[in-house]
Amino acid sequence: MKRKICILSTSYPTGLESSNDFPPGKFVHDMAKNLILSGFEVHVITHHTLKTKSHEVLDGVHVHRFHYFFPFAESLTKGAGLPENIKKTKNKFLVPFYFISLFIYSFIQIKKHKIDLINAHWVVPTGYIGLWLKKVTGKKLIVTMYGAELFPILNGNMAFLKPYIKKVINKADIVAGISEATVETAFKLSNRKDIHIIPDGIDVEYYKLANKNIEILNKYNCKNSDKVIFFTGRMVERKGHVFLIKAMKIIKDEIPNVKLILGGKGPLFNELVELRNSLGLEGQIIMPGFIEEFDLVPILQSIDLFVLPSCIDSNGDTEGSATAAFEAMACGKPALISKVGGNIGSIRDNEGGFYFEAGNANDLAEKIIYILTNEEIYKTNQQLSREFIISHYSWNKTIDKYLHAIDGLTNN
Repeated sequence: MKRKICILSTSYPTGLESSNDFPPGKFVHDMAKNLILSGFEVHVITHHTLKTKSHEVLDGVHVHRFHYFFPFAESLTKGAGLPENIKKTKNKFLVPFYFISLFIYSFIQIKKHKIDLINAHWVVPTGYIGLWLKKVTGKKLIVTMYGAELFPILNGNMAFLKPYIKKVINKADIVAGISEATVETAFKLSNRKDIHIIPDGIDVEYYKLANKNIEILNKYNCKNSDKVIFFTGRMVERKGHVFLIKAMKIIKDEIPNVKLILGGKGPLFNELVELRNSLGLEGQIIMPGFIEEFDLVPILQSIDLFVLPSCIDSNGDTEGSATAAFEAMACGKPALISKVGGNIGSIRDNEGGFYFEAGNANDLAEKIIYILTNEEIYKTNQQLSREFIISHYSWNKTIDKYLHAIDGLTNN
């Protein structure tokens, strides 16, 4: 008989995304699909968005959606999503409605479908609701932590959440963090020692090897002869775009044919464009805005180097995982990753990826020049990059770790 697991998530694909959209919560859906391949029946509880159904089956996953207010006024979960929207004063009054609705709807679905396990993604709010569901249903609770909900609290921000987070981490049956830094932070906040490091998996059939796509390079104003660096991400402080732009000022003197495709939109977009222009780098740095999903993999397959320049922002927030770099490495491209937050410990230097000192444009520039001007080192790491991801981050590796933890739970 199939085991049944209920996933609680504040972010999940709608199934209505066009080919140019990156589905929200794609990583949660990927995990759900792989749990099905491992013999589970999977039910996901998430909120409604416009045009979504109350229940539908996506790739074999039963998706149940709830309303938490009048549909036209559910601004807590629109656009950038709950973690960003909750910072706005006008949305704070919706939080109790969201919590109560998530709890009641989840309770109904857990009872109706005779769920065996609850898996809450993020410690708050879903982990806290999961704890109450565990109490009233008697089901085992797995909490998956991403770091973004922990790092600011460890650094003194949103201190009122600390006791709730500590309680969730200590009371859950299984706790997993997607990176070493996430697990270390969770330990510091809770003193719980038996926390598993289980990274997000990478779909190595989707992110795969292919020949360089000259058309996609031309679309982004690059030529076949250019050395192309790439990064895309929401343009907020913790993503560290500013350091990559400053590094390009140094790099172009050593590698005249270097180009940087710097994708993404966000509150810092105009400020970053002004920085690029003030440094005279209009010809070296292409800033196209949001990168369409159907362009992303062809770009990753055609670039020379992926850079993840994350830093710690003024609120103490930082990168939870180097997943974006892993996707590039799965496409056979070396990656250069800042040594901060969830990036730490995720790769090994000179095994398809390299570290640089976070927030240090000079060190970043030196490392890029070193990688792109040493042909033998580059080719070796180009070959090792995909091998490293397959052996450490493919979904079957991730799911095996969850199954091992679950089996240990049921055997006790």
